[in-house]
Amino acid sequence: MKKRLGIAIVGVGGIAVSHMAALRVSERAELVCVQDMDYERAKQVAAEQGCRVAETLEQVLQRIDVQAVIVCTPNLTHAEIGARVLNAGRHLLMEKPLAMTVDDAEALAALAADRGLVLAVGHSHRFSAQSLAVQRLVAEGAVGEPTFVRVVMNGGWIWPGWQSWVLNPVVSGGHSLHNGVHLTDLASWWMGEKPDTVFAAGQRVTSGALDIADYLVIQLGFPGGAAAICEVSRAERPRRANYLELTVIGTEGVLTRAWDAEGIRAWLEEGLAMWSPDGAAGDVFVREIDSFAGAVRGEHVVEPPVHDAIDAVRVAAAAERSLATAQLVSLEGER
Repeated sequence: MKKRLGIAIVGVGGIAVSHMAALRVSERAELVCVQDMDYERAKQVAAEQGCRVAETLEQVLQRIDVQAVIVCTPNLTHAEIGARVLNAGRHLLMEKPLAMTVDDAEALAALAADRGLVLAVGHSHRFSAQSLAVQRLVAEGAVGEPTFVRVVMNGGWIWPGWQSWVLNPVVSGGHSLHNGVHLTDLASWWMGEKPDTVFAAGQRVTSGALDIADYLVIQLGFPGGAAAICEVSRAERPRRANYLELTVIGTEGVLTRAWDAEGIRAWLEEGLAMWSPDGAAGDVFVREIDSFAGAVRGEHVVEPPVHDAIDAVRVAAAAERSLATAQLVSLEGER
């Protein structure tokens, strides 16, 4: 059996917990080091995970047992930290979004290609059993040519408090970029093409004092005439409420998943519960990390392709422009 890929995690906040849980059971990769701006917190996590701790990113990148890095830091830091990881010759799994701007996302992609390194982006919903099943059936032609996609991921408040960086659009890029990219990426994946128009509408349901829309609908138009509706909310009541709906309508049939008992990915007070049709916990992030390790070994191409991750940033930026102007945004000429 091949030696497991040595991985460091930079940023030990909420989403890092899911990556660490997956690394504990993965047979293809292992956690060797963690690092965070809060060194005391990082030391505590390292003790819990049974791995090393580094005080700085430089120390992480000096370790010979670190072949790859998972970056779980706020979105505003992705471009800088990603460039430092790649320049140090380490493969990179960047939590979504790849960057805050298309220019920065393209720069990271170019740097990875120039260095011959794998750059993956954590669009984890591509690895759920449900999403994979939909993609397989669409690819097999089960519904004919897709004409309409609807993705709904509604749930209660998951952020720790009003001080959360996610609520600051300067740091997070807004709800379109932070959470909306999951939905628009799935819609484009299943549709098999990239949207050329974007319209977004949102509400501040939890409080008018929010700087982001915690309820958001993004409408995508595609060059072939197809359309998609992506609805994402973190304003549901009660806080534990979660609802997932996946629909693909094609020229020859319909795929739908509309009952929560079929599986859900839910943030609960106790932590993160993973969703899949059979209720198995943790499968999503294990698949994602194992896929990343396989790409590093040259066994297959990275998933999602980097150009899809870049386009997710492009679509999110267009959605934020649409939110600000209440206008339809055309992406013609931007690719």
